[in-house]
Amino acid sequence: MSEALRQLQIDGYVILPGLLSALEVEEVTRALTPLLARQPWARGEFFGSRTRRLHNVLAKTRATDCLVGHPAVVELVRTVLTYPQVSIVNAIEIHPGETAQPFHQDDVLFPISRPHPPLIVNTMWAITEFTRENGATVLVPKSQDLTAMPDACQRVSAEMEPGSVLLWNGGLFHGGGANRSPHARLGLNVNYNCAWLRQQENPYLAIPQEVARELPDDFLRLIGYDAFLNIYGIVDHAHPLGVLGRPVRPIDSAGGGEAS
Repeated sequence: MSEALRQLQIDGYVILPGLLSALEVEEVTRALTPLLARQPWARGEFFGSRTRRLHNVLAKTRATDCLVGHPAVVELVRTVLTYPQVSIVNAIEIHPGETAQPFHQDDVLFPISRPHPPLIVNTMWAITEFTRENGATVLVPKSQDLTAMPDACQRVSAEMEPGSVLLWNGGLFHGGGANRSPHARLGLNVNYNCAWLRQQENPYLAIPQEVARELPDDFLRLIGYDAFLNIYGIVDHAHPLGVLGRPVRPIDSAGGGEAS
């Protein structure tokens, strides 16, 4: 077992440092900045009043594809979830003056009693530096099987350099930190869940087909264009990649057919 997997399983979170080069971080920043600038401020205690959120990122830029499908991240996520799919991709920019987000669990809406196997692995890529002062994600280690936030507990700020990524179990109590610095904190949130669960964002409607047709097969499978157990997700009893014009083999009633 790798040390990263051990920490993710035991502590509920792990940071993989320096996965992106400075050039890759710059390209992501250049793509997201004008898109975020057009977004209104979020509303409410949970989403914040000094935070900008960009949803449906995969329909708006290809600059983040390398983060969503990063081999080191996807390999770790697959080890935990076995059959993962992307649930949502959104950019979150926390500005100076934002207050701390309430602690919460990402998998709480799935009506499955705890303890249960992991349903979600969430990730936050640091596009800017993440510090305790500028709103780095705050985590409660080893809380993934708890049913309520403990009154007294250890809290850890996920401080990271740009190009690093935080992964955490969807049951872990966490929240965005308060930004007491003079600079905005930008992260890319990529949420993965088990392929047999409903995705948070509907990629089949959110991403136009003309955009999806340009994406490679492996990436399409990761965002949900796949047939789990050759039963769930099929279209007219065929692999969903066929809808995008990819050659596919028939799926018989007993399963077995795969996209070619």
